[in-house]
Amino acid sequence: MKTIFFKKDGTLTLLDRVNKEETPVETIKYYLDCPVQLEQGITFKTFFNHIIKEKDFFNIVYKETMGNSSIDNFLSEWVKEEEEIDRTQGIQYIKAYKIFDYIEIVLEEDFVDIRIDFDGIGNEEQLYNLEFIPLNQLKNIPLVLDEKMSIYRTVANLRGEELFFKGNSFTLLFELLGTILYVITIHNTPEGKLSAKNKFIQILGETNIVDLLEEQKEEAVEDQNYEQASQLKKILDRLQNGFINE
Repeated sequence: MKTIFFKKDGTLTLLDRVNKEETPVETIKYYLDCPVQLEQGITFKTFFNHIIKEKDFFNIVYKETMGNSSIDNFLSEWVKEEEEIDRTQGIQYIKAYKIFDYIEIVLEEDFVDIRIDFDGIGNEEQLYNLEFIPLNQLKNIPLVLDEKMSIYRTVANLRGEELFFKGNSFTLLFELLGTILYVITIHNTPEGKLSAKNKFIQILGETNIVDLLEEQKEEAVEDQNYEQASQLKKILDRLQNGFINE
């Protein structure tokens, strides 16, 4: 099996995982069906520049994923000067990882949700929602593709999820690009992103959803239901980080 290997110096190779031989390549558009490997230390800027380089092609391929948006809508964000990262707080690295979620539905046929999650990770492993962050603020942050795979079992009408398998898997380039482009273009434009962020902050301020989830998390810990507590923490991280303390 050959893997498309993104190097931190901006070059690309096809890596044969059996004999470890590498063949240089100049484009990523012909290798969407290949598994991805990222060199340790690669930044989001180095990776995303490959997408920018062939944005017209990806605007077509991922038209359904991006809907009314496009990569072009976010070029104004991307070309802004990159911002320095405070390594003592905030996002330490960006992680993409595969999730299998087996969902049981009462009186209906069960199904499996297979997706790639794409999050910022803090220094205490807390999650940061990336959909509201301007692209230039992500440039200098390291990008990691986790080969570990988790399978969760979600039962309708029950809180939380049950983790029942962990292992290793691979992610196709098509899957990874689709997730990244969906997350960064979900609000159509930078202006739409800022508007959605402000509305989100307003909703958080007008409801007690965070307090309710905190109570449920504490109850789960007291009941020693640590998997449920972990899932509630993920939800709380995505709700709070970068918003409540601004």
